[in-house]
Amino acid sequence: MKFSNASIWRYVVASISKIIEEGVFKADSTGLKLRALDSTNTALVDLFIPKEAFLEYEVGAEERFGVNFEDFAKIMRLASKGDELLLETIEGGRLGVSFHGHGTRTFILPNIEVSGVEEVPELSLEFPVAAKIQPAVFEDVLEELQVVGDVVSLESEAGSSKLGLSSASDIAEARVELSLEDGSLLEYTVNSDSKERYSIEYLAEIARVSPVAEGLTLSYGSNIPLKLVFDISQGGRLTFYVSPRLE
Repeated sequence: MKFSNASIWRYVVASISKIIEEGVFKADSTGLKLRALDSTNTALVDLFIPKEAFLEYEVGAEERFGVNFEDFAKIMRLASKGDELLLETIEGGRLGVSFHGHGTRTFILPNIEVSGVEEVPELSLEFPVAAKIQPAVFEDVLEELQVVGDVVSLESEAGSSKLGLSSASDIAEARVELSLEDGSLLEYTVNSDSKERYSIEYLAEIARVSPVAEGLTLSYGSNIPLKLVFDISQGGRLTFYVSPRLE
């Protein structure tokens, strides 16, 4: 599997590596997929890169390969601007990672056996609130709120064009409003009043993919997980579900 821009993968893997330690990729006739829960069952990662997004995509049958994402992220940090990325399975289920640019650099990751892959559930949720936001705007807001506290509260009112994000601690409070009027929200739908709290630490790590994401759809509601869908180049999609932060 050859991808034209290794830098995109660098950010995608960095974001995933902060949520899960290990995961199993599945390559089939439709593309490359990954679904995995973090160790605390707080966050779910769902990655899909369609085969059309690759310069070359050759998968004879369904292939599975497990990786340690901390190790994978270390290798991906070595990608240089303009590098192409080649991923290929080799003997023993190991993963070959090659950068093609100024010369060819190849690294080999061992196959990681990860149990419980088939047990990761498909989530079927109805979200009363959905907002399209520029990924960079979302990342900036999280950086500002993280200065104040470790929890972000999302608040939406039916009929309103504003999404409220706030954080508080014993020493300070902060609130940010994103709206359709000022362009910080690109689209916004609120079917019912909603308010929920989520860990800023998780969201800030997830937002690491923002520099290479082409769009972000945020969906949430009271007493349900937050869903973040980052659009990646050429039809790719990196989705995260984050459980509400308990009091």
